[in-house]
Amino acid sequence: MRARLFVALSSLAACGGLGGSTDVEPTLRFSDRTDIEISRLVNAASGSEGFQAQAQVHQFDDPFEPEACPNLVEDVTRVTITGGCTRVDGTQIEGAATINNPVGWGELDYDYGSDSVYTFEQLAFVRTGGDQVYDGTFRIGPSYQLLDMDLTTESFGVIVRSDIHMECDGTTCEIGNSGIELVDAGGALVSGSIAVSGSTATGHITMRGADTVTVTIAQGCVAWRLEGTDREFSPCN
Repeated sequence: MRARLFVALSSLAACGGLGGSTDVEPTLRFSDRTDIEISRLVNAASGSEGFQAQAQVHQFDDPFEPEACPNLVEDVTRVTITGGCTRVDGTQIEGAATINNPVGWGELDYDYGSDSVYTFEQLAFVRTGGDQVYDGTFRIGPSYQLLDMDLTTESFGVIVRSDIHMECDGTTCEIGNSGIELVDAGGALVSGSIAVSGSTATGHITMRGADTVTVTIAQGCVAWRLEGTDREFSPCN
């Protein structure tokens, strides 16, 4: 289950829930944004930015060649990550993160009946090619039946907030009462559904701001269209 959902969501497939809540206001005018910005928002609406943040901290769980940067403290079911240092590859790590009940972290005990909660406190990866900064929380329920995040991600100068709630039953997921924000530009409400089979995902997502973008996931492709216009991104056509 974990592998199937991770692959699908990392490929911009999103699942979601009927619970949750959001304070995002649907004010964003997609027609004023670039294709790159809209594609980034599609990524956020799918929930992928939460899994990307998870992958960033899990890279520090290296039993073969551990580095002194960042500082790691492991305590039964909790990991504390503290930056303020530079890794061997030249990446500067700033800020901090904590993981309660991480999935598959070294020799730590994992409670299959409890949530895994990732908390990011301006955790930054400072590189020559561009910075990535994570701030907020990402919660994963037992057996990946619940995914809930309020996470702000800065990547290459674009700052996006993902306020996404998802609930999945094993093959089909729903997303509702969720939102995304292009920080300092406005937000959009997010809804949709997706079905996952193996590593393949199909589904539809709607992002409603001052105007609306619809997203279609099929045959390994993620396409979007700005409703009422001929503007679209369809990489498989």
